[in-house]
Amino acid sequence: MRPAGKRFLILALFGLLAGIAYGCGPAKPCVTSLITLDETRLDANTYEQEAAETGDKVADLSSKLSKKQGELNAIKDEPARLEKKLHELKKGSGRE
Repeated sequence: MRPAGKRFLILALFGLLAGIAYGCGPAKPCVTSLITLDETRLDANTYEQEAAETGDKVADLSSKLSKKQGELNAIKDEPARLEKKLHELKKGSGRE
């Protein structure tokens, strides 16, 4: 093997070992301030509260929707009944 090839092989092996050693090292500590942590906690609490309120609104709107659908189902035959009554009234008054 030529000297340049040996040098390249040694450098490649050293680079590979250095990469493995660096990748397996301990994680660096997270640098953050207590103010940032407190703000994040407050944001999380706010989002949880908003999520709970939204859940309550969804439940309320779902119950209102089912009530309105019940009302619609109750009067869905009303137009046909009124048309029949109108026809009878017109017939009784002599317009038909």
